[in-house]
Amino acid sequence: MQIISFRVYKYRNIEDSGEVSLSDALTCIVGKNQSGKTALLRALHKFNPHDSDPYIMNREWPRGQRTKRDKSQKVCDVRFRLTDAEVEALAKLTSQEMNTDEVVISKDYQGRFDVAFPGMPDLFPEALHPNSIDGICDTLPEVPKQVGPEFMQAAKSCLDEVRRTATEGRFSSLTEMVTAHGERLSSTLSPDNPQRQTEEAFRSEYVNKLGEMKTAFQQAPTIRQQAHDYLVSQIPTFIYMDDFREFRGRADLSQVRDRRAKKGLNPDDETFLMILQLAGLDLDTLIEQGDSGDENIIHERQLDLQDAANTLTRDVAGRWEQNKYRIEFRADGQTFFTEIEEVDKDVGMIPLEEQSKGFVWFFSFDLRFMHDSDGTFEGCVLLLDEPGLHLHPGGQADLLKRLDSYAEKNTLIYTTHLPFLIDLREPERIKVINQVEDGAVVSDNFSGCQPDEKLTLQTALGIRANQSYLISDKNLVVEGAHDYWLLTELSNVFQRSGKEGIPEDIMITAGGGAPEVVHMATFMIGQGLEVVSLFDSDKEGRSQEERLRKAWITRYKDAKSGTVLLGDTIHGVGEDATIEDLFPGNYYLEKMKESHQDKIADAGLQQEQVALEGDGPILPRVEVACSKHGLMFNKGSVAKAIRKDLVKSATVQDLPDGVEDKAEKLFSAIRRAFGV
Repeated sequence: MQIISFRVYKYRNIEDSGEVSLSDALTCIVGKNQSGKTALLRALHKFNPHDSDPYIMNREWPRGQRTKRDKSQKVCDVRFRLTDAEVEALAKLTSQEMNTDEVVISKDYQGRFDVAFPGMPDLFPEALHPNSIDGICDTLPEVPKQVGPEFMQAAKSCLDEVRRTATEGRFSSLTEMVTAHGERLSSTLSPDNPQRQTEEAFRSEYVNKLGEMKTAFQQAPTIRQQAHDYLVSQIPTFIYMDDFREFRGRADLSQVRDRRAKKGLNPDDETFLMILQLAGLDLDTLIEQGDSGDENIIHERQLDLQDAANTLTRDVAGRWEQNKYRIEFRADGQTFFTEIEEVDKDVGMIPLEEQSKGFVWFFSFDLRFMHDSDGTFEGCVLLLDEPGLHLHPGGQADLLKRLDSYAEKNTLIYTTHLPFLIDLREPERIKVINQVEDGAVVSDNFSGCQPDEKLTLQTALGIRANQSYLISDKNLVVEGAHDYWLLTELSNVFQRSGKEGIPEDIMITAGGGAPEVVHMATFMIGQGLEVVSLFDSDKEGRSQEERLRKAWITRYKDAKSGTVLLGDTIHGVGEDATIEDLFPGNYYLEKMKESHQDKIADAGLQQEQVALEGDGPILPRVEVACSKHGLMFNKGSVAKAIRKDLVKSATVQDLPDGVEDKAEKLFSAIRRAFGV
């Protein structure tokens, strides 16, 4: 069972979060401080935590709505996708076809779960499953062979009537049958023993069992209840982590025991006790050993601590390739110490509290992850509230990679207001939480955010607010500087010829490859700007164009955005092309030789020895021609040479053959994409 979306209602500052769709791997919820990020994750965590953590209406119901408090108010709707095995198990409970693999499970303030299959409300009826009915009917005694024929016939008739009545769901009729069947069997008793004794024994057992059956049917779970119970048992564990759940490394054992006795444990105490449990240590035993005054017992305690530390080192520290470390526990009197040695660094054991905040966070989370996943490290929903707060920017970027490893066999949701923890190259992962009049709302579209809520996303792109002059109301994003040069100069040639090129109010912005086009376009869409993205139609370009279109453009119908694929435009749908294919192959080869003449000469080659072969996109053909002779090909040098020719071109008549036609098609497609 995998979570695919959730929705939070009536929890702290959230009235209705809206449905929050999750990506298959990571989901990043971005928002400023006090925007409701923590409330969102807390509500979701309490849906199914490892340890009991119920919703508390007095603390968590939205303020100012006391008179509206309702224990039956649901707090979370969670939509799950079922595994094939789960669908198969459920299909055995219903006579209808299971044509869905999604289920919505809700939980209210009382902690009650409700299960629903959208669009299929009657999939699991409030009726007993035939197997349940048969099982209860099978508790009736079998008719023994040592009875008279008349009694045998009456007994079988009674059994058939009970089974038929139960199958029809008329369980209340069973009460009347107790008397009626008892009288029917009595009237057919044989006159002589031993048959009569056998018949009376059967009659007595039968009447007693029949009397119990009505209660059994009333208590038996219905098909709906069986489906409900099965699905609830399959809900993954939700694991929540924030800075307040970090393991501090040092603890006073006696003080922890005193606070536990007074039911006043703080978060540090709870985390410490969790560590002891994971390591197989007992708090009271450690205290008793420390108070014993016996050196042998104290030595035995230290041996226990060493063994426990080795256990955690094996089970947790060796789990992740990114950080290899060894754990050591020791105790002095009633003071407990934790020391860590990073295997890759020759610095020896260091007290945990002296390690970096980032290291302590990871170490603490690994331990909590182990505890709450019962040692499996998989199949959980991980909720990380503002991870990486104490990491430097480089460390935050590394954290993204670490989060990917956590998400390999889990679903991971994290909140942040840190720019370096937002990967805009994965736009489908990003959600924004912002405050509206009714409370916090989560959205896929950050175009409606307030300026201060957009700031994190702007900073993530490395674009400061005071650099907004780099963009315009209308923007054409291209893959690289070469595209920018050639398109700009071609458009200038068209305008000098009195023809339409790229309108002057459209600013061309160069990215650093197809992924960077997605990067730039997502930012501009978020700013409410009009943006068209031009992609090469090679494999990478098509992949990134599809990603941008599906993740952003098609999801936001009001966004003034679009995409253009070069090959589809200048050659035909499905054809590969880059910006260089606007020019004839022989012309491009000529410019390559011109810009690489020194390299060709140094290789002892004649110009005519470097020749094109085959058909198709120009760049691969030129690369093959150069590689045959050991030449290093630099397409930037060729672009500069072509640009010089374009600057000198007075009109389109001066362009190489076919360029005008292809450029006209491309410019027309760009203008159409802008609605011009």
